Amino acid sequence: MNQHESRKVTMQAVYLANQEPTYSAAEVEAKTVQTLDLKELSAYSKTLIEGIIAKRSELEDEISSHLKKGWKLSRINQTTIAILEVALYEIKYSDEIEPKAAVSEALNLCDEFADPKAKPFVNGILANFIK
Repeated sequence: MNQHESRKVTMQAVYLANQEPTYSAAEVEAKTVQTLDLKELSAYSKTLIEGIIAKRSELEDEISSHLKKGWKLSRINQTTIAILEVALYEIKYSDEIEPKAAVSEALNLCDEFADPKAKPFVNGILANFIK
């Protein structure tokens, strides 16, 4: 499984984790393998899932801090939130990908999974984290 495929699986796992916030990383991983009918998760997916779940509050706070006045994270589509969390985690904590490439990958995930209006929104939010 290449990194793009690992990222797709991770985004879906994060979506699941956001639906069931009490799940541990191991539970999310097991449910993802079962739901997506995978033999196993890639090491990269596991690293991302575990890191994102561990840093969920921080990631959500950082995303929320860049929303327009009056907007709350709860108002954002759950798929878009999962895409933002994966990308922001990669931007901040991954040595596997350059920050600009993480944004590009997030935009690719938008093309595959999100409403077309989500792409400029995701790009705008993530641009705040690129140095």
